[in-house]
Amino acid sequence: MIVVDVDPTPTPVGELDDAAIDRLWEQPMRSVISALQEAHRDGRDRIVVVVPTIGQSGGASYAAQAALAEAARVLVKSAARQWSDRSVNAVVLDPSEWGVDPAVSGPVSIAPRARSGVVDPLPLIEWLSGDGAADVTGQTVVCDGGQWM
Repeated sequence: MIVVDVDPTPTPVGELDDAAIDRLWEQPMRSVISALQEAHRDGRDRIVVVVPTIGQSGGASYAAQAALAEAARVLVKSAARQWSDRSVNAVVLDPSEWGVDPAVSGPVSIAPRARSGVVDPLPLIEWLSGDGAADVTGQTVVCDGGQWM
């Protein structure tokens, strides 16, 4: 399992100078790439990358973090296509798991019974990491209790 290191510090787009982009996007993205390469080198057959939903929804003052999450998710798809003998998937969780303020990047779901803060993604990650999910690859599975329907 590879968890994308998302910095929860809001940074308005106008303040994204080279240093902020390096800290919020480039360094964490290089870590994701390195972790994927290492997993491949180690011969892992099942690789799961965990990212926040902020990549799919955006959030005020979270442009760099959203770009990071979405880039990591697209990288999963590319790795799955390239490494067809392996299972590479993304699990997407509520951004509050990274300390991102839900009021800024909150759900758009109208589901009245969305289960905020009580979702346990470990069973899903364990399943994707096991032989039962060997034929599932290149997928993004949202595990957030119905927040982002």
